[in-house]
Amino acid sequence: MTHVWNFSLKGMGMLHVTKFADPSVMKALLSERLPLLCPEGEAITSCHVQHVRYSPKKKPEHASLAACYHLRVRGRDSQREQLMILYGKAFRNGRSQRELDTMAGHRIGAHASPGMPLHFRDLDLLLWVFPEDPAIPHLPEVIDPERVMAYLPYASLPKGLDGTGDIRSVDVSVIHYRPEIRCTTRYDLRWGAIDQPQRLTIFGKTFRSAEGHDVFARSEYLWNRCSGVEENVLFAQPLGYTSAVHTLWQLGVEGIPLCCAIGENNCDSYLRTVAKGLAMIHHSDLEGLPKWTLGEHLTEVEKKIEKLRRAMPSLVEELNLLAQRIQRDAPIPSDIPLRPMYWDFHVDQLLAQDGKVAFFDFDELALGDPLQNLANFIVDLHFRELSPLLAQQMAKSLYHHYQSQVTWEVPVDRVRWHARVQFINKAYRVYISQPPDVKETVRGIIHMAAEETMLGWLDNAIG
Repeated sequence: MTHVWNFSLKGMGMLHVTKFADPSVMKALLSERLPLLCPEGEAITSCHVQHVRYSPKKKPEHASLAACYHLRVRGRDSQREQLMILYGKAFRNGRSQRELDTMAGHRIGAHASPGMPLHFRDLDLLLWVFPEDPAIPHLPEVIDPERVMAYLPYASLPKGLDGTGDIRSVDVSVIHYRPEIRCTTRYDLRWGAIDQPQRLTIFGKTFRSAEGHDVFARSEYLWNRCSGVEENVLFAQPLGYTSAVHTLWQLGVEGIPLCCAIGENNCDSYLRTVAKGLAMIHHSDLEGLPKWTLGEHLTEVEKKIEKLRRAMPSLVEELNLLAQRIQRDAPIPSDIPLRPMYWDFHVDQLLAQDGKVAFFDFDELALGDPLQNLANFIVDLHFRELSPLLAQQMAKSLYHHYQSQVTWEVPVDRVRWHARVQFINKAYRVYISQPPDVKETVRGIIHMAAEETMLGWLDNAIG
């Protein structure tokens, strides 16, 4: 049964849905409701807002916003803090009730309704307490340390770890959660005899439905084809796929984020390895990937530009100029070798391990222009805590080492075109994530894409 709660906003007035992306606003609102969300909690000490999806509509009353909230909650009986994850959907004009009624209708015949949200009618807000998720009803199965034992990939685990009876305990840690899409979880298994305890770390990536089976097939293919081919290029080893909980299992990879390991002295060495690994993926013969043609890129970027025009009229002139340049400078389709590639390649998909680089995160591989990955990586460096000198050094090393690894041309003009598209993508992501400084941030990104100085940066970096 769904609970409905009504509270005053204590003088805050009616909130537009974009306010639900503001961590200070949400900390205040959720603090009022803490006794319901966490009966043993005394105070929320911090609130981080992630994975915001703002859905603007031509009719403002139809706008909505979804977001994930990571709270640190201090207990009543101790000073120890615990992490609480919430997923919320905010509406206007009472549309949360209609959304709730639709969900309830879809659940007719279900044995129970544990996945139904809390309903804060005064806020027009639906709220799920993790691991409840409206699109991943099986998520609680893999988050509970006892229940998850039934789904582990025992056939691929070490000898002696053959079933639930061999496990002494499981520690569960959520690594990355994207509501309604997937959840990556770390499992630290303790097993073996009391006098000879053993440990094993594996990771599970739980999807909303059967798309995880295809991701497992890609991971297994790349592991079998590429693992061990290049000494310094590592791939995460897949262990299996459990269809009952739509979960892909893989062995843990030791290492630290590449962004934390890289510096001016080791940059060229690391980026040479990154180029080798990326070229191995691009040269692979992965099948069954979604295809992204030049025409689809042009259609998608025009849609995003049009939405930014409506949202920020002051940027219309620059956006129009960008749209014209993107159409005018688009590559010739026959020049593009469609290859398996990351949809959005960036430094966070790489781990460093004693001079080696580990590749993972094959969820969104596609068949498209491999130079898109170079542009994505280079543009993303603008948004990392890196010195401009190191960012340029990384871009230059990646570009030139990649050139030596592939059999196709790597023209700067095509990388530059993809970079403009990627800046538009970045600006649009900021817009739908609605940070407090959204207008200033979007304006800055559009300036970077539109001004000729961006071309100079690219030319200096990879020319």
